[in-house]
Order: sequence, then structure tokens, then C-alpha cells
Amino acid sequence: MTKDGAVVNNQIIDSEKILTFPNGIPGFEKYTTYVVYHKEENDMSAFWLESCEDPDITFTLVDPSQYGLNYELELTDEERDLLKAEKAEDLGVFMVLSKKESSGKSAPGLNANIAGPIIINPRTQLGLQKVIYRSHLKTVIVQD
Repeated sequence: MTKDGAVVNNQIIDSEKILTFPNGIPGFEKYTTYVVYHKEENDMSAFWLESCEDPDITFTLVDPSQYGLNYELELTDEERDLLKAEKAEDLGVFMVLSKKESSGKSAPGLNANIAGPIIINPRTQLGLQKVIYRSHLKTVIVQD
């Protein structure tokens, strides 16, 4: 993906592309605002979150349904309040991808964090990462 310079140096940012994570993302709590970039290629869609505080902090997000995964999540009252979510249909659920470096015998690849989906309310531009301790993930590997 090519970008027009780093976010911090870009004076004009569309406010509709800014997401706020009031509590940050676990491990990155001090970074709370991100610019969203989107790309579609080969029938696949991906999003990038780039920290407004530090453009070197980026996350790649994908729709889990592209990979046959569907989440059944229960949000706490605190999480619903944080997202200002009125109904489940207001929310988007995404998986975070990370690059797996090659180590000796294994080839490089992508890992998906299925136990920590990112939940976003596009209407309020608020997000959080939900850590799932006991998952109820439905996976379809082969479909007739």
C-alpha cells in the first residue's frame, strides 16, 4: 500500500477516517487515535490502522467472514457504553493480521489474531479490542 507521507506530517486528514480507541489497543495503550486506510485486491478487502501519534504503529485488519470465520460476541455494558453502540448491527468485527517471519524450516506467512478481534462502531468512530478467553468461533473449512 502506498500512502501520501506519514500521518503526523500530513496536515489534511479526513476526520471521517479517524478512529479513536479510548483505552488504546492492548500493548499499545498510549496510542488512541488512528487513521484508517482501505484496499481491495483480488476479491479481498483489508484495512490499515496507522497511529496518529506514531506512524510506525500500524495494524492490518480484515473481515473474518472473508476467511469463513464468524464471531458470536457478547459485549459487557462497559464495552457497549465505550463504543456508544445502540445495537449489534452498528458494529463491525475485524481480525488483526501480523506477519510471521521465516524461521529456519518454516516459510514466512500471515497470522490472524482470532482471540482478539477489533470491534468498531463506524457511526461513532470508536473502537476496542475484545480479548476472548473462551471463544465461540464458528469455522467453515470446506463448504459443499
